[in-house]
Amino acid sequence: MKTPLKQSLLLLLSALAPLHAADDCQSIHLNTEKLVAEAPDHSAEIVASQVAASASCACEIVKSAIKASQADAKTVAAIVEAAINAAPEQMRLITQCAIATAPDALAEVQAVLARLDPNSGESGASDKDAKSAKDSVDSKYSDQEVASIFNPLEFPGADPVGSLYGGPGGLPPRLIVPPIINPPSVTDPNP
Repeated sequence: MKTPLKQSLLLLLSALAPLHAADDCQSIHLNTEKLVAEAPDHSAEIVASQVAASASCACEIVKSAIKASQADAKTVAAIVEAAINAAPEQMRLITQCAIATAPDALAEVQAVLARLDPNSGESGASDKDAKSAKDSVDSKYSDQEVASIFNPLEFPGADPVGSLYGGPGGLPPRLIVPPIINPPSVTDPNP
């Protein structure tokens, strides 16, 4: 009976503790370290409440929770996830601080980051995008229509209307003659 009461009291204190320390990261860091050391099994809940109360100190809170709980990789991932859920705008900072504190948990932290922020990868086009674009064109047009689409690379100089001689409306292209430049005669200045 004493253990659940003690844990409830710790959680209540951890939720109220940052209210008196208006973004004083040093005191929040020490408070988090103390609370997590007393109840390492509840480190994720303590981190969530501390980060929710002062998001600007998220890095210090995550670092102190990882150190105080002597967290393994799974616990580090749980701490990171709780902190990110409490302050999503601090996501990159939280993950960087966690990896700096527990580099052996890199894979687990990256998995949490990938799950919570699926758009964090490359934003460029991939081969799948090109294939899906080709499939959408093929599904939009029949094979005969795709074969009849004009390709200017097949017949250079031909326009899409079908004339074989260049310009718009089938008019022959204008010949552009470059200007002829006659260089000045060079005489020897020293006879």
